[in-house]
Amino acid sequence: MGLFDFFRLRPSKRHNQNDTFISQSVGLNANSGTIVDENSALNFSAVWACIRVISEAIASLPIQVYRDVDGNKQIARENPIHKLVAWDPNYYMTSYTWRECLMTNLLIHGNSYFIIERNNQQRPVALHYIDPDKVEPKKVDGRVYYEIEGYSEPILSENMLHFMGLSYDGCKGKSVLSAQSDTIGLSLGANVTATSYFGNSSQIFGVLKHPGKLNEESVQRLKQSWNNQYSGPYNSNKTAVLEDGMDFKPITIPAADRQLLESRRFQVEEIARIFRVPPYLIGDLQKANYNSMEQLSIDFVRHTLRPYLVNIESELNRKLFRESERGQFYIKLKVEGLLRGDSQSRATFYRELLSMGVLSINEVRQMEDLNDIVDGDKHLVPLNFTDIENLNNIQNEE
Repeated sequence: MGLFDFFRLRPSKRHNQNDTFISQSVGLNANSGTIVDENSALNFSAVWACIRVISEAIASLPIQVYRDVDGNKQIARENPIHKLVAWDPNYYMTSYTWRECLMTNLLIHGNSYFIIERNNQQRPVALHYIDPDKVEPKKVDGRVYYEIEGYSEPILSENMLHFMGLSYDGCKGKSVLSAQSDTIGLSLGANVTATSYFGNSSQIFGVLKHPGKLNEESVQRLKQSWNNQYSGPYNSNKTAVLEDGMDFKPITIPAADRQLLESRRFQVEEIARIFRVPPYLIGDLQKANYNSMEQLSIDFVRHTLRPYLVNIESELNRKLFRESERGQFYIKLKVEGLLRGDSQSRATFYRELLSMGVLSINEVRQMEDLNDIVDGDKHLVPLNFTDIENLNNIQNEE
């Protein structure tokens, strides 16, 4: 029996409600009593914001194919893989949309899949998205194959781009919704509680006290008169005139309500911690300040985005290039633009590297997205620089 016969005859483990192998992102019952799935998790603004921040940041980075020439890199726009990843990954997605889709599925499901369509020369010509819930990796005799719902035969590993998150076996990534279902479920529960409390519960923000006893008609007339004059956004801060010994007593937010608000704020920090996103990037500015934002942004690139970038580049380089091209051509996502500081910091940085001859003027201009200038490829050093041996010779001659 051949390998493909093995997959055809083997019972298919499909995702259904009676299957203990239920997809990692479908119907997870958290201990909080809240069902955590893709739709419910994205209803929580902090989860939505974290996924958007990471996926949009990576989707917006320039992506290039480079050729290694004697240790120096050159952009290889003539290579067909460059057009595939930088412009047209398939017939219906731009490069931005493709990478945004890639990262969204990776962040939610822990896995992102694209089938590689090849031409007669076995050159990749398109990358087709596959729903992670319909894919099941199988390891047979040390090789990985992908069983897909609706496909009669498995997809070979070399014909499937598989981007995975944190993994126990290197075969399938772990879903964030599954691993952190309790934390996300608690956040969703607090969100529902707050919505119910502030949207549906009966709350009063002040009480009118009258020294006498009012009948039902007088109460209704007084309430209507007060609401007409002092309620609503256009009547705020007006001066109230009280008659007949009446007194107005405002009601502050109870301690339990304040704890609910603090709990929701803490849950936002928890979600940011799960995705390793600085809270200020998802709108939580409580602990942010201008002096720390730049360093936090650099840390976000280094510690949050960079692992994903290495993950993506490794998979693309391994499966999109022919065996003879590996080591000569490679794909790189350029992150330097995100690491740049303010204008003053960049000017100091460039000045130091220019004075040491590390960068040329054109290299600095390229980093600032400016065109090259004539004779700008020369590396300059100060005239009074010399090595130690020449210095000793000069001293001896003197």
